[in-house]
Amino acid sequence: MMHKDAAVYIRNATKSYGQRAILQDFSMTVPKGSIYGVLGASGCGKTTLLSCMVGRKKFNSGELWVLGGKPGTSGSGVPGPRIGYMPQDIALVGEFTITDTIYYFGTLANKRHSEIGENYKELKQLLDLPPDNRYVKNCSGGQQRRISFAAALIHKPELLILDEPTVGVDPLLRKEYGSTC
Repeated sequence: MMHKDAAVYIRNATKSYGQRAILQDFSMTVPKGSIYGVLGASGCGKTTLLSCMVGRKKFNSGELWVLGGKPGTSGSGVPGPRIGYMPQDIALVGEFTITDTIYYFGTLANKRHSEIGENYKELKQLLDLPPDNRYVKNCSGGQQRRISFAAALIHKPELLILDEPTVGVDPLLRKEYGSTC
């Protein structure tokens, strides 16, 4: 499969920090339309790999193509609106309401308010999000993870990258929202 036909195409990538090699001669191809998981022990380079894929970090050497372009180059859309990224750590503003958060991320992706509203309505039900006017800081860790997931999906990206998406999420979504979430 050629790099232009793949969602992610990596060949002979190396990433190191000083003398410590995190990834060595790493290659991977993720076909468009597939669900792909990266498994490994803590500290083996999974988050580093994903950070390179979304354009936050760069490999020391090797080839990387995401959605047919090189992350960080003009017109690639990566980082940017072509991808949705949910980091391992919660990266939300606690003083925003859930609605504020969703509209903020949708606006960053250049979506119209009407489109954000339609997508939010679907995601709210799908992800069992807390009430719209609740502040993010007043939500449980699992609820914040679901809000973060909705923020990554709000603009309907071509590629969705999730870094440890199930950390802190209850196996069964419950409808028990107390006064403090």
